[in-house]
Amino acid sequence: MTGKTVLVTGATGGIGLETARALARRGARVLVGARDAARGQAVADGIVRGGGRAELLLVDLASFASTREAAARTLAAHPVLDVLVNNAGTARRHRSLTADGHEVTWQTNFLGPFLLTRLLLPALRAAEGVRVVNVASEAHRSGRIDFANLELESGWSTYRAYANTKLANVLFTRELARREPGIAANAVHPGVIATNIWEPAPAWAVAIARMLMRRPASGARPVVRLAAAPELAGVSGRYFKRFRETPPSEAGRRDADARRLWEIAEKAVG
Repeated sequence: MTGKTVLVTGATGGIGLETARALARRGARVLVGARDAARGQAVADGIVRGGGRAELLLVDLASFASTREAAARTLAAHPVLDVLVNNAGTARRHRSLTADGHEVTWQTNFLGPFLLTRLLLPALRAAEGVRVVNVASEAHRSGRIDFANLELESGWSTYRAYANTKLANVLFTRELARREPGIAANAVHPGVIATNIWEPAPAWAVAIARMLMRRPASGARPVVRLAAAPELAGVSGRYFKRFRETPPSEAGRRDADARRLWEIAEKAVG
């Protein structure tokens, strides 16, 4: 990865943090995508102290304005972007809306990464061997894309909202690969990992789950592989369950839904 520039969103903790550190150890310049400036700068500084190259990129994917500003800064400073890792995500206890008027989980996990990726296409297209890695989940198999109720105005639950966005990530990956044949775009389930995304669950469930879950460094390894492994050069439009390519759910293979969802997302982000 020496000489390559990589952007990792949600890089202040969990899988994103370990992914950023691992890619920096491989020689990449890492843009630390972070919503919190202090935490993001601390991560970047830590990578630099360890001999790597890193810089902070402030971005809040729950805000279209923040996402646009981050993309503009990236394009100005790094006209060639070799790898984009869309890792940032959230799960919420209660349904709420962003300042842009979208359900928070839907915007943070899907619309925000969609917008960021679209805006960064000029820099991605300028790179050789470019890759986009979308961190998805096996939860996508429980998801359902109901075009009449995409943001769950009715029937909202924490898990349903999360699963639907992960299915949207899989479909987005599929359509990105179709529209951009020069970009290797893949989705990955990194495993069930002990990260802060489980905080909305009851405390007793979190405590038990954390004893059974893999550590974040383990979750980062499949992500790093898709971002860097030479044997995966040119592989695109696939879904990986950790290190093994596997078919996504039947709903995750619907090309017509992938195209329709892309068009809806384009209108939503403006």
